[in-house]
Amino acid sequence: MSTAETLISTNDEQLKAAILKLISNIQKDPKQAGSTFRAKSKLENGFLTDVNIRNFEFVSDEPVELGGTDKGPNPVEYVLGAFAACQEIVIKAYATVLDIDLKSVNVEVEGDLDLHGFLNLSDERAGFKSVSYKTTIETNETDTEKLKTLEKLSVTRCPVLDIIKNPVELNGSVHFTPY
Repeated sequence: MSTAETLISTNDEQLKAAILKLISNIQKDPKQAGSTFRAKSKLENGFLTDVNIRNFEFVSDEPVELGGTDKGPNPVEYVLGAFAACQEIVIKAYATVLDIDLKSVNVEVEGDLDLHGFLNLSDERAGFKSVSYKTTIETNETDTEKLKTLEKLSVTRCPVLDIIKNPVELNGSVHFTPY
């Protein structure tokens, strides 16, 4: 049992009830579907940053070979981790609603990045050139239609996969203040 499982044990019936209640509430009032997520970060020392999301705090840093102190994953590694976790959550949510019993879901993700873009050594893009993943689902389900549905939903309804795969409208600005 993982640390998360020992802290909070939620059975599939509780998950299913929560998901179906959320769906029902949004169907009754579509305005409830809108969600805004927030994160704040502050550069602390070198490349070490302190990130705050809701009531959670964590660090991001660069590996030593990129000038950091390796005190945490770097931002692009967090993106890959977010994608893996999102895949697992989406699969668990839909499997629960589809009454597919899961023993485990594991996702391996890797992204290829060319540092020429990040280091301004060329016009190469600064972000990932490609991302690949392998999702392994351990289940005793034999209904191939249910499994095909779960597979399709895992690639069409994962928010982080969608963010990586498709352009997102981005608004923002850089401000300078004296110190």
